[in-house]
Amino acid sequence: MKSERIEWVDILKGLGILSVVWGHSGSKNAFYMFWFHMPLFFFVSGYLYRLKPQQTVLAYAKKKAQHLLIPYLFYLTLLTLTMMGVSLWKGQTIGYFLQGHWKAFLLGGSLLEGVYATFWFTTCLFSVQIAYDYLCRKVPSVFYKGIFLVGCFLLAYGESRYWMNSFVPWNVDVGLYALVFYALGHLIKQYQFLEKAILRNIIFGLSFLVLLSFIYLYSHQILDYGLDMKHRQYYYFGTNLILPLVFTLLLIKISMIFTRWPLIKNSLVRLGRAAMVIMYLHIASVYLVRQFIAITPIRFLVVGIIIPLLIYKIAKHVPYGKSLALGEVEEGFRPKFPEFPAKKYY
Repeated sequence: MKSERIEWVDILKGLGILSVVWGHSGSKNAFYMFWFHMPLFFFVSGYLYRLKPQQTVLAYAKKKAQHLLIPYLFYLTLLTLTMMGVSLWKGQTIGYFLQGHWKAFLLGGSLLEGVYATFWFTTCLFSVQIAYDYLCRKVPSVFYKGIFLVGCFLLAYGESRYWMNSFVPWNVDVGLYALVFYALGHLIKQYQFLEKAILRNIIFGLSFLVLLSFIYLYSHQILDYGLDMKHRQYYYFGTNLILPLVFTLLLIKISMIFTRWPLIKNSLVRLGRAAMVIMYLHIASVYLVRQFIAITPIRFLVVGIIIPLLIYKIAKHVPYGKSLALGEVEEGFRPKFPEFPAKKYY
């Protein structure tokens, strides 16, 4: 049961990262991917979250920093050096390049565009994980947790509607919206909604009916919907919560079905396990290849998957590659994080 659960989670991540790459491909239907792909990854992260009472929030934050922030800095540095090289090749100076990017490098979030466009997700996820871990430790009551999350959702919607052009470094404010999906993923895992066959089928059945209803209403211009988490665009109230959740649940069902189809399963599991590398490098890979050949949406998908996959394979077999590029703990690699003195009680 445990291995099967891991398989469908990896398959789901594989489907999710395919939707991320296709969403950036320039295809006419690519914008549909934005309806669900980022909430899906926050949901998956929440599903995999497990509270460890013996671990402090600070210890948890250090662990997540190694898993998320070290690869973030590694890929930020790698792509910056690459783009500096491209700038020199085009006759531009390094100073000119840095002048146009230093603020985005420092503040992150929605200021990061171009080959860095997906980097906002990492810092937002990091803030969500720390906030939710703290919440679970301090507020054990599901009811009060629910009240808090409703407040987060309303604040996020208010920002989207009235302060859409606001900016918070690292897109931490987007965490107000993302936290809801992270919590839903954790609660579904905690109460084993997907482990109980009858309840699971009811959830998937209702999700399918909701999706069919929405397609009808949307096609007849009765109901509208749009989502761009990076730029705080959560349209419209109600649909911006229900539809990403419905899409995610139905993709979970599809992922569970794919566990029985070895060829598809193995391919998507590989993509799911390489999702971080693909997320960081697919735009840059296409950017470099585009200097030599024209890029269609299909070519974007192929290049944006294959090159990062090759780099993922290489990273697994070079010294410190797993630690720097994949965020995994490696023997001999011990990054130094700030130490805070323990409190003394007299």
